[in-house]
Amino acid sequence: MAAMDELTSKLTDLYQEHYRQLLRIAVLLVDDRASAEDIVQDAYVRVFDSRARLRDPDKALSFLRQTVLNRARSLLRRRRVARKYQPRLAAKDVQPDNTERGVQRAFLADALAKLPRRQREAVVLRYYADLSEARTAELMGCSQGAVKSYCSRGVARLSDLLGERV
Repeated sequence: MAAMDELTSKLTDLYQEHYRQLLRIAVLLVDDRASAEDIVQDAYVRVFDSRARLRDPDKALSFLRQTVLNRARSLLRRRRVARKYQPRLAAKDVQPDNTERGVQRAFLADALAKLPRRQREAVVLRYYADLSEARTAELMGCSQGAVKSYCSRGVARLSDLLGERV
């Protein structure tokens, strides 16, 4: 029982330390803060619920990142199906952020959304989350060479899309 309390404490610390980073990754992947918050929260709940089966508590962060990536993929698949089969009923009801930083963030989010899914994942994980090629490959379920290729193509496409803004 004491070991479980210690693990719960470690998971709480992990939540407080890495929540913002995981949220940023999710926002860049799904381009929707509310959905990203749900994704990250769900990832933490899944880790917490399976804490008894967690053999190595030091790998909880890796499990969280993988869960965030998988949940983002699922959400994007559901969105793609919904766009295909449902008519557009309403436009986004969001006030634009017209500050310089907000405009730059909007340009980057729009450009990232135009990348193919695997390129977007590789660019976000590799350059934004600052993961190694090996760790990015592990999370994406591909080789390091594929990560290099996705990143190279993704950055080149972002440069084209953003022009002089890069």
